[in-house]
Order: sequence, then C-alpha cells, then structure tokens
Amino acid sequence: MAGRKFLRREPGDSALRRFSALVGIALIGVAVLWFIWLLVRQVNTAVPMPATTLPLPHVLPQSSPTAQDNPLASAGITLSSPGGSQTPRLTQQQAILLADQMQPEVAAHAGKVEALYTLFSYRGSNPDVASFQNDPVWLVHYSNVSEPPAATSADPHASSTHHDFYVFLDANSGRELLAIWL
Repeated sequence: MAGRKFLRREPGDSALRRFSALVGIALIGVAVLWFIWLLVRQVNTAVPMPATTLPLPHVLPQSSPTAQDNPLASAGITLSSPGGSQTPRLTQQQAILLADQMQPEVAAHAGKVEALYTLFSYRGSNPDVASFQNDPVWLVHYSNVSEPPAATSADPHASSTHHDFYVFLDANSGRELLAIWL
C-alpha cells in the first residue's frame, strides 16, 4: 500500500468535468449531424448546401457569377437594358417568327422559345466577325434544343443531347446579327 497515492479532488474539479463533458457531447452531436447530412446529400442531391456565413475572403476562391451562370457572358456577349425612349420597330412575335424562319431546324427541336428586347455588345475574337456596341436587338433564346437522333446503327446507345441556341436580330430591320450555340 505504500506505492499508492490518493488524489484529493478539489471542490471546483467536478464542475469543470461536467462542463468539459457537456462540450464534448455537443461536439460529438455536431459531428454526427454533419455526417448524417453528408449521407443524405450523397443520396439526394436536391438537399441545398448551407450558405457560408464566415467572412473568409482569402480562403474561399473568388468566382464571377456572371461568367459561370451566364453562358452569354462567358462567350463575350454583354446585354444591357435599353432606355425607356427606345422602342423597336419589330414586335416580340415578329422577332420570334423571323428567327423561326431563319432557323427552322432549331425551332422544330426547341423545348422553349423566349424573346427579349435588349442592347447587345459583342467583340468577336476573329477579325472577320463584326463587332457590336449597344445595338438594339431582339434576343431569341431557344432552350433545350435536342439534336436529331444519331444513326443508331453506329452507336446503339447514343442519346440525344440538349443545348441552347441564341439568335440576335436587329430590332429595327430584323436582320440576323449573330447566332450562337451554347
């Protein structure tokens, strides 16, 4: 018995242990909830990601939402709102009808067609392509355009893909200024 030492507990020692146990349980609970969220996110990708609320500008990569979310911006196309005094000669219905006549194959396979009156700026990388600066246009957007099915004899597992097609028509003359697949 000579080798044993008895430890005396201090009166504040039990409160510190209780606090430490509560903090440990809380951290374990947070870890378990995070793990469950990861599992649910793997199975169901529709679960939204929580927004980062920590202001960490040097840790998180800075990204331009217009370049990622807007395919026109990534193609070098800039759109802006026309002034209230500018009115197009063509109506929205006429613009859609003209674009359908110019691109009948695209119109036939489009899932949705929208037209927007806007100012259009574009500077092409190729010197043969015209540049535009704040030209009033009708932007006719064909979304979910399905490509015609490929010959199944070459690839029996071929599936159709969907793209967006944009036609820029001069808002006054109806002339096609630019047509682009994205």
